[in-house]
Amino acid sequence: MKTTKDDKRAAILDAGAALMLRKGYHGTGIQKIVDAAGVPKGSFYHYFKSKEDFALAAMEFTSRDHIAEFETALTTGSPSPQQRIIDSYTDMAALYEASRNYTTGCFVGNLCQELADTNAAVAEKAEVLFRIYTSALARCVRSAQDAGEVSRGADPDRLAEAIFNSWEGAILRMKSSRNIQPLNAFLDMLAALLQ
Repeated sequence: MKTTKDDKRAAILDAGAALMLRKGYHGTGIQKIVDAAGVPKGSFYHYFKSKEDFALAAMEFTSRDHIAEFETALTTGSPSPQQRIIDSYTDMAALYEASRNYTTGCFVGNLCQELADTNAAVAEKAEVLFRIYTSALARCVRSAQDAGEVSRGADPDRLAEAIFNSWEGAILRMKSSRNIQPLNAFLDMLAALLQ
């Protein structure tokens, strides 16, 4: 089967993002990315102008499927919108628990922590992607309010921000503690937030 340009670009993004997730932006050189992808260095520059350009594309690439899965989880499954939110985060925590990988965290969050204070493009890309998550979450919160499961006094957008920010903070704490407890603590409080 012939490899297309899109396949080769995806292979570079996949291999490079996996490496960058473990080693960070500054700990991952272009040579390491192409070695991991099994392509010549010229292929990297055919698809990406620079390492920063690669990082921005990798942020989008790694988020695409996860965002689609998150949005689907918030709109299907349990008839209860409140339960769909709880189930979504429970399922994400279960993936970390099953992999026993407590140190990698969230690719976009990691790059944001490493670069957002010095790289406006990374900060802006992270903010765009985070807004997609919080917008989907806010829509589900509104549905939960319509179903009488969440107080109408709660601002859905602010509640979605609080939940998402708490999750990202729990991931950071998971990485520093190297165990699942921070995600479990988040899950314990999630139902209380959704009253």
